Amino acid sequence: MSEQLIKTPGIFGENGNFLLERELGSGGMGGVYMGRDKMLDRPVAVKVMLREFGSNAAFVEKFKKEAQSAARLIHPNIAQVYSYGICDGMPYIAMELAPGGSLYSMMNTNPGKTDVARVIKICQQVAQALQCASDQGFVHGDVKPENILLDANGNAKLVDFGLAAMQEDTDEIWGTPYYISPEKVKKEQVDFRSDMYSLGGTLYHALTGVAPFEGSDSIAVVKKRLEGPPRKPSEVRPDLTPAIDGLVMKMLALNREDRYPSFEALLEAFKEVLTSGLTNSPAKPVAAPATAAPGGAPRRPSSMRSRRTMMLRRTSGAAALKKTGPAAAGAEGEGEDAEDTPRPLKKHRRPVIRTDDDEYEDEEEGGSVGGKVAGVIALVILLVAGVIGGLVWYKVADAKARAAEEQRQISTGIDTARKAIADTMLNAAKFADEFDAFAERAVQECQKPTDELKRIIPEDQGALLKPGPTKELLAAIAATNEAPAQADGQAATNAPAAAATNAPPAAAVKPAVTGPALPKFREPTEDEMDPASPEGEKYLKEKKAFQEEQLRKLKEKKAAGGAENGGGAGEEKKDDKPENAANGAEEKKSDQPFPAVVTMIELWERAYSCQASAVRIRHSVRKLLKKGEEANDIKGETREAMDKLAELSRVLVDMFDRIKASKDVENVKSGIGHIKNRGEKTVEQTVKRLRIQKLEEERKKKAEAEAAAEVARKKKMEEERKATVEKETASAKDKFAAIVDQGCFRQLDWKSALRMLNSLKAGMTTPEGQIAADLEIRKVNDMKMVHDIFIKHLKGYAFRGRLRNTVVDDVNEKELVIYRKASKEKQKIPWQKFYRDYPGNLNEIINAFIVNARLPSARHKITSPLEWANAMSGAALTMKLVCSEVNGALERAETLVKATVREFPDYEKTAKEIFPDVKFEDAAEENEEK
Repeated sequence: MSEQLIKTPGIFGENGNFLLERELGSGGMGGVYMGRDKMLDRPVAVKVMLREFGSNAAFVEKFKKEAQSAARLIHPNIAQVYSYGICDGMPYIAMELAPGGSLYSMMNTNPGKTDVARVIKICQQVAQALQCASDQGFVHGDVKPENILLDANGNAKLVDFGLAAMQEDTDEIWGTPYYISPEKVKKEQVDFRSDMYSLGGTLYHALTGVAPFEGSDSIAVVKKRLEGPPRKPSEVRPDLTPAIDGLVMKMLALNREDRYPSFEALLEAFKEVLTSGLTNSPAKPVAAPATAAPGGAPRRPSSMRSRRTMMLRRTSGAAALKKTGPAAAGAEGEGEDAEDTPRPLKKHRRPVIRTDDDEYEDEEEGGSVGGKVAGVIALVILLVAGVIGGLVWYKVADAKARAAEEQRQISTGIDTARKAIADTMLNAAKFADEFDAFAERAVQECQKPTDELKRIIPEDQGALLKPGPTKELLAAIAATNEAPAQADGQAATNAPAAAATNAPPAAAVKPAVTGPALPKFREPTEDEMDPASPEGEKYLKEKKAFQEEQLRKLKEKKAAGGAENGGGAGEEKKDDKPENAANGAEEKKSDQPFPAVVTMIELWERAYSCQASAVRIRHSVRKLLKKGEEANDIKGETREAMDKLAELSRVLVDMFDRIKASKDVENVKSGIGHIKNRGEKTVEQTVKRLRIQKLEEERKKKAEAEAAAEVARKKKMEEERKATVEKETASAKDKFAAIVDQGCFRQLDWKSALRMLNSLKAGMTTPEGQIAADLEIRKVNDMKMVHDIFIKHLKGYAFRGRLRNTVVDDVNEKELVIYRKASKEKQKIPWQKFYRDYPGNLNEIINAFIVNARLPSARHKITSPLEWANAMSGAALTMKLVCSEVNGALERAETLVKATVREFPDYEKTAKEIFPDVKFEDAAEENEEK
């Protein structure tokens, strides 16, 4: 992305509990930020998704569930998920911070020449993490160097379990082309062996410096793995061993059945490689290799004991050389064999009575006894002397080696301590420079809206926008003898008076009126220093209300002073003129104080507070640097010097940690974002307010003109509408009358009548016209309903009156089929003829099937009052329109309508619309009598 998703430093989170310090990286889905959890006071990494994902409810719900599941994965090689939330439409997770970089960055630092043992150890730890995830039913799905982070001790931390699972329920292939497994490419079901394959690709890339498969584009890279195995790692990097080749190639097997059957088996393979498979040279034996003796037996190792044995045997051999004859030769041969085989013991001879000849013979056979004893004693003495000499030599050599090793350790410790001291001092100096820049930025962010507001608001209020340096800033400068790195656009000095020199001019600080400046609100307590805390928010609200009240009083005082100047002597006016001209221009009047003035005073105080914090941070860093200079006074390569340097390093680290954890650091970081956001909003709101004020009169005039025009327009439209309504209403009545005249109803042609009326309704433009058309349509439907009741229920009915002794055999839409009971002869009577020629019988069936339909004994029952009323209306209309030529039909129609209203009073309004000529007062009187 071209710019950060979130500006840093800044406050983030649902409750504003994360302080984001800087961006660690970004991608197509969002960004990762280094920050601190203010509630728990611990470092965190915050992964923030783009807003477009936050607007996808399904994604958000799945993201939340995966974050919850990933949080349950507790393992030393898995980055712990701390929390989940949505801020400003962006989903995020906070997780354990791994400050040691990533395997990806380590690979790119020295491609193809990475430390083999370290890389294999890191991947072994990742395999342990994947084993933990697999045991709980998780498949990571996107194992790659970028997702393998390192903690401060260089141990692996696997991340992005929650995001990798987003691949489910989609047709897309998720994964990095260099490491994606073949089964995933083919969209087959994946399991732990897919993660094993991706880890193998990662290990291959980290060891050799090249990916296992490469191509011109992502598709070519993905296809390459389906064509065959990659080159062995040792073909790319010759110093890699066959054991490493076997490990990697088995993890990258095309068929997952050929990979390791479990992570336990994979971890055992890692262990074997780390134990004995990291080098091509043969391992050194524990003892020296044996050499063959003259007799063919192997020579034993040259241990201390064997050296003593060899010394003894060489002495025996030398003594034997002094002898002559067969005995000497035998001794010599025996001495040579004795080096590797034990010398056999001679059997004791039985005591005998010896003569001189025997004694001589004895001496000749066994040699001189005294000589042998002397030889043994000499050998023992030599042996003891050799052992003592060896021990003395070993002790002296060991002491020298120990001393040399101790001195080497001391030198290494001194170098390490001096480097740590130098690094801490360098980082602290950079830290101070960074916060000087932050404080300067806070002033710039405050100055920008101030300049913009001065150009658009009245001069009297513009002079109030920027107050002078606060007591906090002046106190910080006085206490530390430090000045802001850059104050109000001028170079900083190193004296407390510099703040007053660089402060805004008095005219920009004080109100351009006679009298004292605005009173100051009370200083915040320690709990109120943090504007994001509830106490801080309450403090700012109270402060704002206080400042608004002071501005109101100031305006009242200025208005009163102006009245006095206008009504007093000329001399008084002359005295007041210099005061009113302090801004160098005639004062512009304004009725109400601008909220922007109150806001900008608050923001400048916040900017000065940031400067004060930066001054205190710089002063603390100077103390740290001065303390660090003590390392120059520590000389020599002694343990005492090493201990002093180590203690000094610890002290400096502790000092630096206290500086970084101070409230001044948090105050500066949060202050920049606060000033920028509030300043921009203040300018925007002020511009809007002025624009509204400037256009208010024009809008009023325009509104009055538009209102008058609107009244005229509405009146005209109403008149036109009334004319249209009258026309459409009359059209509906005329159309119905035309249908009557055409004889549709006498022909019982309900369909034609409805078609013509519906066509008329479709052309109506007013609701009243459509209601009028609906009324005429309702009349037709009511008559049709009556006719449909006859068709449905008249079969089997025995007539009286004119058609006495006849029974309805069948009935349909066109005719009735009747027969006389006596003759059974059938006769067909069309409905039109029946309605015209048999009005008495028509009235008879109206009574039987309509009027009496609510009686318990009725042949056809109508339970709904409204349905019965509609049927009665239809019967009345039938008598009025279909049987209009029959004597008494109109009177019968009126009787039916009035009976309907008497029985169902709620129908009176409808009845009046359908039968406007009927007087319903009679029916009402009859109801009252009842």
